[in-house]
Amino acid sequence: MKHWILLLYLGFSVVLQAQNTASVQEAMANYDYKTVIRLIDEESASPQLLIQKAKALKSLGRTAEALSTLQHIIIELPENQQALVEAAECCRQLSKFNEALGYYRKVMELNPEHIYAHLQYTRLLYNYQRYGDALRESIALARKDSSATVLRLMAESMEGAGMPVESMFCYLSIIRKYPSDYLSVAKLGSIFNTMKDYEGAIALTEAYRRTDSTNVEVNRQNALAYCLRKEYPTAIKRYQDLTARGDSTLLTCYYLGVSYYATKEYYKARDWLLKAKSCQSPGANLLYYLGRSCSKTLWKQEGIGYLNQAIALTIPADSIMERLYSGLADCYRQTKQTRDQIKATKEQYKYAPDKHILLYNLAFLSDKIGDTKATEHYLQAFLRTKSKQNAVLQQPDDDEEEPAPYIDYYKSATNKLESIRKEKFLKGEK
Repeated sequence: MKHWILLLYLGFSVVLQAQNTASVQEAMANYDYKTVIRLIDEESASPQLLIQKAKALKSLGRTAEALSTLQHIIIELPENQQALVEAAECCRQLSKFNEALGYYRKVMELNPEHIYAHLQYTRLLYNYQRYGDALRESIALARKDSSATVLRLMAESMEGAGMPVESMFCYLSIIRKYPSDYLSVAKLGSIFNTMKDYEGAIALTEAYRRTDSTNVEVNRQNALAYCLRKEYPTAIKRYQDLTARGDSTLLTCYYLGVSYYATKEYYKARDWLLKAKSCQSPGANLLYYLGRSCSKTLWKQEGIGYLNQAIALTIPADSIMERLYSGLADCYRQTKQTRDQIKATKEQYKYAPDKHILLYNLAFLSDKIGDTKATEHYLQAFLRTKSKQNAVLQQPDDDEEEPAPYIDYYKSATNKLESIRKEKFLKGEK
């Protein structure tokens, strides 16, 4: 009797578990992730159901909880490839790149033929700008999977690794093998445009357009090539097609505006350049064309404002130039190139005329190279600034020359100047 009761209990448990699993699968299929989590939490779940729970948590944006769930599974089942892949995906979303690489690598060790893990591992190396490693892995992966996705990753890695010619040939081979791979066409078109081979970009993209004239990525490169080749009417037509399809990105609006400006349609140019300006903080080129377009329409005063903004962006701020020359002067100091250090310090002083300690530095640098006239000149100039200073004591910057900090610079300069004059007097010099 007890035997039959045990069998009935076990059978009933199996039925309930099957029903629960079916309910979880149905909820997952309906994207009802909260129900998935609730159903799994109601009873002791199997590793497979816990993986489903982790997927549901990740889909709800609770990625850290999902990762924690998966890590518990991996502790119990360290060779569960599905848990390892899902953990890698969570780490990638959480910007835990090294951990993600580790999980993918573990899957590849367990199953060298796991294409998905190898692809994601390689893609992560590329995204992490480890182009050499990504190239090596993509070449190894291509031996198992010669799909357009893998070959394109190889070409991108070559490009990142500073191998532009090799990447071009790789893209060409992909296009020959997979003529419908628009991403490779767009990538190669971009390379042609960057290299100013506009005819090549046009020929490539027009060949693709004969089979698909609607692809946005390819049409962007096609329109850009026409614009940069100064075939503005065709460029305008292509950009109009792009905007009609909902493309309102910065570069599309900008180059359409530039094309209208080139064909002297200034009102249209202004409209599109304003749209480009609204996409993000404008650069000097955008402000130039916008200002020029405004100056040829009713908004002349606005045009002046935009061009002044362009000038302000183009000319570096004095503080930036002062810092650059300060750094350059210190580099010359480190290499004991004193004459060049003096030149750099002079330039630094032009951008920081209130930094009077630079005159003091120039005096002692000039003295170092035996230029007494310049030493005297800079000491006198430095001493003339004394009335402008609230304090006589100054602490020099790390870059400053001798003497040591916390000294009276004006007293030091006065003593040095008196010493020079006494020496000149003894020599009979004026």
